Amino acid sequence: MGKCKDITRLLSDALERKLGMREWLAVGAHLPTCSGCRNFRKHIGLLRAASRAMSGLDDIDDPETRGR
Repeated sequence: MGKCKDITRLLSDALERKLGMREWLAVGAHLPTCSGCRNFRKHIGLLRAASRAMSGLDDIDDPETRGR
């Protein structure tokens, strides 16, 4: 493992499930050397945050806004 296709798949999978130790090691070894995969990780994080904000899921997790 270590190709960009494999790493981006693992980064996507990490949004849905816990990755195993070997998977995290592969990601951790690859990211410092690949700006494309680092950008992918950044962008999926931004997309997830935007999606959660638009759906109102952030309000469910935030005790200060719960019940409003």
